[in-house]
Amino acid sequence: MDGDLVLKWLSFRGHGRLSDVTSSVAALMEGPPHAKTNAARAYLRRLEVLGHLDLLWPESKWQIRPTVLTQIPGSSAFALVIGQRTAELEERLEAEAVLHKVRAPDTGTTTLGDPGTLLLEYDSEAELSEIAANAGAGFIPCAASSLAANLPLLVPGPRAGGPNTYGSAVEMFNVFQREFTHVEAFRRDGLYKQIVNGRWQYWLLRSGLWSSIGYAEGMCLTMSEVDSQYLQFEILEDAEDPIGTLHVNAGLPLPVQHRQALALCSGVSPVKTTGGPWTYHNVPSSVALAVARSIHQHLKVR
Repeated sequence: MDGDLVLKWLSFRGHGRLSDVTSSVAALMEGPPHAKTNAARAYLRRLEVLGHLDLLWPESKWQIRPTVLTQIPGSSAFALVIGQRTAELEERLEAEAVLHKVRAPDTGTTTLGDPGTLLLEYDSEAELSEIAANAGAGFIPCAASSLAANLPLLVPGPRAGGPNTYGSAVEMFNVFQREFTHVEAFRRDGLYKQIVNGRWQYWLLRSGLWSSIGYAEGMCLTMSEVDSQYLQFEILEDAEDPIGTLHVNAGLPLPVQHRQALALCSGVSPVKTTGGPWTYHNVPSSVALAVARSIHQHLKVR
């Protein structure tokens, strides 16, 4: 089964429990059970970043997103189709305009490829909005730019009590070794984690105050204090808002909304070579800057 069939199957299901969909996708992967489960979770996260579904981790649920047509930055001829995808939808879109399916590049991270990218030809924003309405889809002028413009400045989360002294082992992120290590005492400022009810929970300790936080958000805040050179922007098309390629150091995990803003610039997942950075294509300078500012990073332009 390929990525297109997986997305159509998810579109047919619509929603469900995360454990069920993870098990189903894991059955398509290769390797030992634990590795297959991890690969399935990573694959579902990629589909979320591509705008096809939402993963509701606190509720242990998932749901497909409604179909949306949205413009691609730097292009006045092609729009991206994201969200729910069915054979009937594709037929309705093809009846309205020329539809292209572009095979997704190999990300090298799983045995299951991403769904192909659906691109729709259009002549004007008004026409694109009309096509969406006639096909029963939503319309967003440019989802990538909209998401980027609304990215918040990352700050510690709500106040919390911190790790449970009598719970499972506690680990702290070592910024010099770039890994979590076991600690007996947790009094130094930093990012901590502990397994609670079978899942990792994360906290930030700053000036004696604990805050709960997500993994990626905690890593961005922690790493920004020691290094703000994790993002490099390579300009490929000079314009009022230059278009280029954004390279993100693999040691810096980005929050979901930041990855979505970047991935929806092209409609494809970022690519990564062994030992290299994550690379996002067709990114406008404004989007790259918004991402960098949100995570307290300096955008190095070359």
